[in-house]
Amino acid sequence: MRRTLLRLSLPFREPFVTASGVTTQREIALLRLEDDSGTRGYGEAAPFEPYDGVALDEVLEALRRGPTSAGPPQARAAEEMARLDLFARREARPVGEPGALAVVVNRTLSAGPPGEAAAHAALGARAGFQCFKLKVGLPDDEDRVRAVREAIGPWPALRVDANGSWGVDEAVAAIERLAAYDLEMVEQPCPSLEELAAVRRRVEVPITADESIASADDVRDAASVGACDLVNVKVSASGGVSGARAALREATAQGLGAFLSSTLDGPWGIAAALQLAASERLTVASGLATLELFDSPLARLVAPPAGGVMAVPPGPGLGVEVEPSALADAVVEELD
Repeated sequence: MRRTLLRLSLPFREPFVTASGVTTQREIALLRLEDDSGTRGYGEAAPFEPYDGVALDEVLEALRRGPTSAGPPQARAAEEMARLDLFARREARPVGEPGALAVVVNRTLSAGPPGEAAAHAALGARAGFQCFKLKVGLPDDEDRVRAVREAIGPWPALRVDANGSWGVDEAVAAIERLAAYDLEMVEQPCPSLEELAAVRRRVEVPITADESIASADDVRDAASVGACDLVNVKVSASGGVSGARAALREATAQGLGAFLSSTLDGPWGIAAALQLAASERLTVASGLATLELFDSPLARLVAPPAGGVMAVPPGPGLGVEVEPSALADAVVEELD
């Protein structure tokens, strides 16, 4: 089995703003496996250090060492994804469930100036999105949330994501102010499960655990302390499709809502998550419509959302047909 490891860079169309800072480009790792027949499988590693504390160089080094059960979960996700893609392509079938059609998704809005967020929200509403996720955790949050709600009107769901940037009292005060704009949920208002539980006891808006969730064990821990009403699961942070599937099923067993989202992933991560979301029959809108944030040919390798849903890539494998020119445009480095 031949292994090729690439560092890729995808520029954002506009700077992406969260409580953690401003990002202008997204670097990910791509693992390509090729068997003796020339069949190729691709796996993506998408750590995002401001979000998960994992550096891309750490993931690349783990992937250079070859398959292992140790190392960052993002490296394990890439290994599993590439093998699933390769094996499914050999059998001319999708990685996910055959015949799965579409997944309901939200539009993600960065924590930019209120006017810009509102303009992007209005475009999303006209495009048929019925759910929006807005980044918060900055001093002008209320202005931004108000502007977005006014732009989309009363019907679409609006969730906010603080990425763990608040303390307990700060979160309670912020949520009580923002609740006036009819919030569907608040994602990760505080860093820890214990803090989430403390906030949840004091507010009426549903709380979602995001950064705190990577495994089925994390879901059980969240349920045991009453930390959340829902969990947001990511394929990359869960160590792959199998880990994410286990977390989703544990959420159901614990009576929690669940959905998938990306960590600003590339097309392979999005395709894997779409196939998984369809296979698990997720009904809560998933945060997988993030490729539209990038100004890169790679972002067009998965069909964009239409009417607030994304088509599930039908395969073979992940269903991402790699165009050499699109890949070459994004390659920063090929590693030995």
